[in-house]
Amino acid sequence: MNRKQLWKLLSGLGLAFGVPWFLMILIPYFQQATASPVPYSEEEGVDGFTVYPDPSYGTVGASDYGLKIYEREGCAYCHTQVVRPTYAGPDMWLGWGGGPETARETRPQDFAGEAFAHLGYQRIGQDLSNVGTRSTREELHRVLSDPGSVSTGSAMPSYRHLYRKTDSGWAPTGDAEALVDYLLSRKKDQPLPDSVR
Repeated sequence: MNRKQLWKLLSGLGLAFGVPWFLMILIPYFQQATASPVPYSEEEGVDGFTVYPDPSYGTVGASDYGLKIYEREGCAYCHTQVVRPTYAGPDMWLGWGGGPETARETRPQDFAGEAFAHLGYQRIGQDLSNVGTRSTREELHRVLSDPGSVSTGSAMPSYRHLYRKTDSGWAPTGDAEALVDYLLSRKKDQPLPDSVR
């Protein structure tokens, strides 16, 4: 191979990888990096909110520490946090979009303020975008400590190491409570301003 052929090959490879990287990674990154909260208009009359996304919406107890437990335990390997559009999957029909009045698909702005968007790697378990609107603290503790008791044949492993044995059964440790706080804070159903729809 002579220099001219090598130059063509390297130029072709550079274009083949550089253009998609620029279009699919670099441009969206800078668009999202400069995104700021969108104010609601006076006519919209959204109670309790002034901007979308509201950074304090959904914060529960030790949910910041619970995020670290979520990452440490590898929950994102089996659970996603993205409610797909109806043309791409049955997420809305499964009730994963939030409450009956506020159900909607996930928007890029839902991840504003998060250092890392935990989209998930694959969906073996249910989507956790709005698990805080679908589950109670007790239900989440039961699922974490003994998933098979909630769903027969569940592929989810037990996280009983986050609990301690007591005379009456299993009691949650601080890590288990923090993880449940984080899961209860997963509510991506804040109403959208008209300017975002």
